[in-house]
Amino acid sequence: MIPTHNVEPWLDDCLNSVVAQGLDQEIIVVLDAPTDGSARVAREFRDRHPSVVLIENETNLGPGSARNAGLRKARGQYVTFPDSDDIVPSGAYAAMVASLQRTGSDFVTARADEFGRQSGRARYWTLQHDVYDIGAERTTLAEHPELIYDHTVWTKVYRTAFLREQQIVWPEATLCEDVVPCTQSYTRAASIDVLPRTTYLYRRRPGSITTTLDAQDVLADWARQTAEALRVVRESGNGAALQVFVEKILLFEVRNRVAPLREATDATVVELALAVIRDVVRLAELSTLRRIPGPILETAHEVLSGEAGLGELSETPEVLLRVLGKDAGTPESALSQPGSALVAVSVVLPTHDVAPWIDECVRSILAQDMADFELIAVDDHSTDGTWEKLEAWALRDPRVTAIRNPGRGGAQARNAAIERAGGAYLTFCDGDDLVPRGAYSAMLATATSSGAEVTIGGFQKFYASTTWSNLREYGLDRPYERTTIDLVPRLVRNRTCWNRFIRRDFWMKHRLHFPTTPRGNDILPMSMALRMAEHLAITPEIVYHYRARPGASSMTASLSSVASAVGYLAQERICAAVLADDPTSDLTREYWHMALGSDGWSTVGKLLGDDVSRFTPREREAVVSAIADLVELAPAQALRRVGPRRALVYHLIARGDLEAARQVWLRETEGIDKHATQTITTMVDALDAGLSSGFSRDLAARVFHADVLRPFMDRSAPWEDDLADTVCEFVAESGLETADVTTPGAREERVFRAMRSGDRGLLWRQRAQDSWRYLPRFTADVTSVKGRSVALQGDAVPDGVVLHHLEVVGSHGRRQEQRVRIFGNLTVDANGWRLAADLSTLAAGWDWRLRVIAEDSLGRVDVPLQLTWASASTAGSVRPWSDGTSALGFRTYKSGVARVTRAVQWRVERMRKARTVAQVKGARR
Repeated sequence: MIPTHNVEPWLDDCLNSVVAQGLDQEIIVVLDAPTDGSARVAREFRDRHPSVVLIENETNLGPGSARNAGLRKARGQYVTFPDSDDIVPSGAYAAMVASLQRTGSDFVTARADEFGRQSGRARYWTLQHDVYDIGAERTTLAEHPELIYDHTVWTKVYRTAFLREQQIVWPEATLCEDVVPCTQSYTRAASIDVLPRTTYLYRRRPGSITTTLDAQDVLADWARQTAEALRVVRESGNGAALQVFVEKILLFEVRNRVAPLREATDATVVELALAVIRDVVRLAELSTLRRIPGPILETAHEVLSGEAGLGELSETPEVLLRVLGKDAGTPESALSQPGSALVAVSVVLPTHDVAPWIDECVRSILAQDMADFELIAVDDHSTDGTWEKLEAWALRDPRVTAIRNPGRGGAQARNAAIERAGGAYLTFCDGDDLVPRGAYSAMLATATSSGAEVTIGGFQKFYASTTWSNLREYGLDRPYERTTIDLVPRLVRNRTCWNRFIRRDFWMKHRLHFPTTPRGNDILPMSMALRMAEHLAITPEIVYHYRARPGASSMTASLSSVASAVGYLAQERICAAVLADDPTSDLTREYWHMALGSDGWSTVGKLLGDDVSRFTPREREAVVSAIADLVELAPAQALRRVGPRRALVYHLIARGDLEAARQVWLRETEGIDKHATQTITTMVDALDAGLSSGFSRDLAARVFHADVLRPFMDRSAPWEDDLADTVCEFVAESGLETADVTTPGAREERVFRAMRSGDRGLLWRQRAQDSWRYLPRFTADVTSVKGRSVALQGDAVPDGVVLHHLEVVGSHGRRQEQRVRIFGNLTVDANGWRLAADLSTLAAGWDWRLRVIAEDSLGRVDVPLQLTWASASTAGSVRPWSDGTSALGFRTYKSGVARVTRAVQWRVERMRKARTVAQVKGARR
């Protein structure tokens, strides 16, 4: 069933893609009173294809009514509902129907990609969960509650009997028609299939319903349909699905509805939307709200409490106040400060061979503008005079205590100092770093006023001649007095111990300690502290200066050691269990972004930076095992987020293929030429190894597109028969589909199809073609020029292309170019297009090139307009601008009246200055 209304430019693509599925099918096109040429296109398809059936509505009833009409007429065993401006990839419906025939499930769903934006093709936002990458058969909403995120019907094929037995119909006279029937399908299905492949291409285009969701009528529809969907999920009795549904509304709907709410003029609509937001918050469990970012919860609180200027519906739900720390019933014990302490702060300073920097470090600590602290320095068997300097400081200042490390390593040194500490708060410093003046007093003030168990401050990394700081990346750019790691999940990106105050009673209560490991001994205790703390406090003030030391003497600079890397990865696995226990939370997403995309990737780089043949068999086994254990814990979506190449590197290491992993790592770090034959061959081999060992086909397709297909298409590289054979053989054996790799209609699609055919001659011809030849071309005649009004007459617009407007790009000498839209009456018909362009706003004396802004099946098109000037149109304030061989555009001049006026003004100004000079000379005489 394809509901159709005013989609003439895209309907041909949609119908062609559905007809090409090659199934025993009927295609019911419901013409919902279109006013453009959609009906003509549909009738032409009906005449050519007997499978096309038309239903014509006399008035526009909306997509819900159109789908119901099609469902009533449907004769097929299975039914699906594509939109009339989208595309169904080849073989999609065959694969989905085969799944239903094999399993007998009520419906099957799959992935969808959206296209048409400047950013290109991407996964549709409701289909991001791991189940769409892994797949499932005969599953249920109870087993995969995350499926309730999805509200799309066009990614599904239903058993027709299921929809009719469950009396699932589409609401009519609404713009959000798919939300309720999709929710009913998930809650009522006895079993569901999830296909791990892309079976739908969703077009983002200007003017569609989904791009105008801020209108008041859409706001009212959203509120009604969301309220009904919420009721359906509640009555299903599936608590986990209800919390997932609530999380979706809070994450993606609440903030986007505030602006339309403020602009709404209908009080009934406002009350309806506020009631939905209130009910969603009331149904949320505390654990669900803790997964929602703090700013979104603050927005919900403002809306419900009346602070947003929308009027207060009722009291704000208690659970929201509790998670924000705004409830009046917060126990006093949560705010109490640690007592029975000898001093306010104990500073723990482990040292090892830092003699060149230790004096400067201790001096910066002792120079703080508070005296109520102790400095416990533990030397870890230094041999460069560090211990002697610490002894001297202990003799000079009673606040300093210097002891020898009873064990070995920085972790045991810190633990020994903590055993001696008597402060209410613990803080840490490394022997080669600096503490800015006033840092400890600022941290102590924040810690005591908030009552937080952990207080975190900003930090700055400094080099010999420069500094670096990015507080926003680590969630340290805004002050908080009472927050949690779930509300500010970016805090997980920084797990160092030296920029925080930790209450000593909290540390002892949870038996935190630093594990003995060559590297990263602070990431586990800091992760546990972040997770266990009921409240965190944050100050953006810089409280620590971290020194980037040259050479390999610091621990951070010596990360290439296999023992260090394996030790770090072992700690990271434990951190994953502590922080990433909920696969649907923002904290889990942030954690794996850091663990795989930042810290873990840095470790991989140190391991693969040199020839991997240097590893002994035992070291090789340890590296593979450590990476495999960590990657096994990561959800599939986490590997997608770090990027396809990095995901392939992790996969190959975990499978023991370090040599192939190093080649992909070199490609990712731009260490090798992507156009070189050896590079393309290496990437093909790596993809072959990855796919044969279970690597995601979706990610493999993205790597293939970037590192094989696109470099192979570069016509500047010489043609090589052996390379063509290698690529064709891989494509034939890999099982990669055209829809997985390419964008429909693009040149790369034709090249990929040629690769699949194995015809080297066809592949050579497709590779040799110019991609620009497939862009639409526009030409126009300048028929008249009247002042700054120019009449343009253009040729017929190519089929499948929509002309939006014209723009001009201007230049004036060395001045920077500016781009201006041209306004005027634009008309388009079968004979061509016409525009009476108003150029009155363009600056005089500038040269202007014209650009056509249009849209084809792949999205927005910005192409040049070639002008032809009539001889009678070459005078006036707008004249042709040419390079001597062809017209490049036009040049704007001042009109005759303007030139005369300017000359008179210049003459008057010159006479005024002459009189002034004469008066001054007379006064002097």
